Amino acid sequence: MKFFKKHKGTTLDHNLFINNLNGILQALSINLVMPFASLYTKRLNGTDNDIALLNAYPSIFAILSVFLGTYLFRKYKNKKKVTALFFGFGRSFFLLFVFIPFLPASIQASLFVLLYGAMSFPNSIANMGWQSYLADLFPEKWRGRAFSKRSTLSTLSALVVTLITGNLLYFIPKSDSQRIKLYQIFFIIAFVIAIFEVGSLIKHRLDKNSKQVETITEFENEPLLDKLKNIFRLVVKNRIFLDYCICVVIFHFAWQMGWPLFFSYEFDILHSNESWSSIIATVSCIAQAVTFPLWQKLSEKKGNSFAIFIAIFLMGVTPFLYLLSTSIIHVVFFNAITGSAVAGTTLLLLSNLYETAPNKDRTLYIAVYTVITNITLMFAPILGMKLKGLTNIYTALLVVGILRLLSSGSFYLRYLKYKKKSV
Repeated sequence: MKFFKKHKGTTLDHNLFINNLNGILQALSINLVMPFASLYTKRLNGTDNDIALLNAYPSIFAILSVFLGTYLFRKYKNKKKVTALFFGFGRSFFLLFVFIPFLPASIQASLFVLLYGAMSFPNSIANMGWQSYLADLFPEKWRGRAFSKRSTLSTLSALVVTLITGNLLYFIPKSDSQRIKLYQIFFIIAFVIAIFEVGSLIKHRLDKNSKQVETITEFENEPLLDKLKNIFRLVVKNRIFLDYCICVVIFHFAWQMGWPLFFSYEFDILHSNESWSSIIATVSCIAQAVTFPLWQKLSEKKGNSFAIFIAIFLMGVTPFLYLLSTSIIHVVFFNAITGSAVAGTTLLLLSNLYETAPNKDRTLYIAVYTVITNITLMFAPILGMKLKGLTNIYTALLVVGILRLLSSGSFYLRYLKYKKKSV
């Protein structure tokens, strides 16, 4: 593609440049769609149950995708092509969203929620491949820096596109029918940008002789059950990875439980709309862009294990900040804190994953990580909304906040355990 000029320099310089460009294009594409998925569901007359399923369905499809993804990456070895193929497949769902308003009104919201969940199938395979391929591309000391720089640039790109999109969706349309048409236009634009996103991914160069490239344990000519047993033994033997997964499961359950609750509090209690959502996202993006390099410096100075404890602790504060918010403006200001917490969490979850998963059979470890984090996603959002129904939004947020703080405690105990062993 002529859009991507040949970049001069070392292979590392080239991959850093392409990685940043890919991150920017990815941010532009997905942030035309995903930040507004819940509001789009509401515009299609979706219910609280639809919102909960919007968060839960992706996990079901993600878990199913892991088996196919693991098989493909182990069989074909060419992670770049398989990853690009499934990223393209996933982004094509944006076009399917365009046709939903033409269908009977009674099924529009439910169908959108189902398709949004199904989109997670190819996206999860692509993300699993990208996480493993990123580790192949960059030496260990460069992984955190590469991901931090990419995240900063992609977050700034997300800031711009989310702010513009949200305000256009709110101020231009004079009715919900006009607003839905504008959503359809943005879905098409997102797909077009995604074509360039996939094109940039293909431009990465892999030095197959690098020591960080994954090596694979072969389980040839074995029944499926025996293969699963061997994979289980492989993972269990790695105690460092196992301890990390235990902490991750506790945290992800508490993290994901709050997702629909935050939207419900913003929309139902504080009367948010597309414009306010874009402003909230903008403040969060600014906070993330500013703090990504700071989190990376903290991890290099104090270690990934300590840094992620701080990030998860800040995530635990988020539900309490919502409880203090009596106006949507309060949520906007508090997102300066929650945005920095999100930056640290997303950066350090991946850094800790790379640190605990060895180069040998790395894709298997990433597959296990993907499964366990999506198992919690199957139940956590639904349980969050059920708790809200049994009590109220305030009690539900309080419970989520306590669970998140407890999860940060598990990461601190993990930090102390391995700090003692290293002394």
